[in-house]
Amino acid sequence: MEIVRIALIGIVAGVLVVTIKQKQPEIALQVSIIAGLIIFIYVLDYIVIAIDYVKDLVNKFNIPYESITVVLKIIGIAYICEFAVQVLKDTGENSLANKVEIAGRVFIVVLSLPILSSFMNMVLGMLE
Repeated sequence: MEIVRIALIGIVAGVLVVTIKQKQPEIALQVSIIAGLIIFIYVLDYIVIAIDYVKDLVNKFNIPYESITVVLKIIGIAYICEFAVQVLKDTGENSLANKVEIAGRVFIVVLSLPILSSFMNMVLGMLE
């Protein structure tokens, strides 16, 4: 089970960071970031599997591909921003982390506007 490996990487990295932080905080930060990247790389394989599954569903049920693409982009932005925010918080850059979080939210709102427009057109079409 991959989650066990990921959890072990996290635990080992956490212990290393706590141990190293007292004497060399710069190296501790680097260990933390590298461990986070390794975990992120492990998860990427599963993200690809999930995206392929969604593509199969889109083809099977004739769902408009544009809508699914937007949703996947929104999910991707959310995960990337969350990862960046957590790394920035680990480095003590809370102000910068907040700005990345706000930027992610703005991108998500902008990407969701076409879906909102389609929804409004559908509702207005039903009312007529």
